[in-house]
Amino acid sequence: MANDGSRPVEWAGQAFSYLLHHPKNLESQSYAQAAHRSVQASAAPGGRSTARGVWDGPAPQGSSAPPTHAEDMAPTPADSQQSTVTLPGGSVMPLLGIGTYKLDSVEALHTALDAGYRHVDCASVYKNQELVGKGLADFINEGRRAELFITTKIWNDEHAPEDARRSVLQSIAELGCQYADLVLIHWPHAWKAGTEEEDPSVTLQDTWGALERLVDEGHVRNLGVSNFSLGQIEDLLSWACIKPVVNQVELHPFLPQRKLVGGMLRKGLRAIAYSPLGHSKTDLLGHPVVEELAKELDVVPAQVLLRWNVQRGVGVIPKAGSAGHVRENADIFSFSLTYAQKAKLDALENGKRFVNSSWHTWED
Repeated sequence: MANDGSRPVEWAGQAFSYLLHHPKNLESQSYAQAAHRSVQASAAPGGRSTARGVWDGPAPQGSSAPPTHAEDMAPTPADSQQSTVTLPGGSVMPLLGIGTYKLDSVEALHTALDAGYRHVDCASVYKNQELVGKGLADFINEGRRAELFITTKIWNDEHAPEDARRSVLQSIAELGCQYADLVLIHWPHAWKAGTEEEDPSVTLQDTWGALERLVDEGHVRNLGVSNFSLGQIEDLLSWACIKPVVNQVELHPFLPQRKLVGGMLRKGLRAIAYSPLGHSKTDLLGHPVVEELAKELDVVPAQVLLRWNVQRGVGVIPKAGSAGHVRENADIFSFSLTYAQKAKLDALENGKRFVNSSWHTWED
């Protein structure tokens, strides 16, 4: 027995052929044998051992290929690019969605469905969910409801438990969708019904509890938030029984919010980007860098901007526009940005927000 208590084992001297770095049939020694040899080694002056460790077997063999740098990596093949993410509860959420803000005709929605969109983003405050429901009716009536991922949101004056419940059930009825795949709290503000006046009597716990009951009853599959800071999310996670799975915020190269997006991912939440294209053709869409990359990739500027978010795992919900734009926006999984191209977009960060409500103070 070695002086450290190790006992030679019966497999001592045998080769571990299943280890990739270990040549077959090469004799090796056990830890006990090596430790015994170590203490037998001659001592240096002062009683210090000259041993330099106990393992003298073969060193692991590294790859003979030269190191690969991120900028040298080839783009991801189009047929292997991820177009969906699986949420913690098991629901599959498409990374590309169609935004219905200011949607005023069913044709754009029909075009989106024909182009492959399956994520539809709605909200009670948009006041057009009945129209959206008409646009989805034929698709749902064909027995294809399970293909859709439908999001709706409760507005600020719908935070009281009874109002939150009524809002969600009304949205489901207007959309004709049987259940909501995702319900979001639109903003972290509770207003008195029908006003823009803060209601201190309604807490986030009150609102969230009402939404959790809707999940328990089968009306809703997932819960999330919108325009929440990382601190607000951490507070919610500390006491919620049903955890949020999404935070929908403004995200684009001008406003990447890397700390928020990264912190959310570590806590199990996905980011969804609203206003991923900015608000006008002269700011983000018309930026020289974006236009230059669009020419390099033989795509349009909107596709470059959407791809930038999707490539970092962020969902996007561009608004439904013309039929041509809807189809163009759907084609963001047939190409990738290289490291250098992405770096050019990353360098555009300037903190600019296009949605900046006067009654909200941004914490992150």
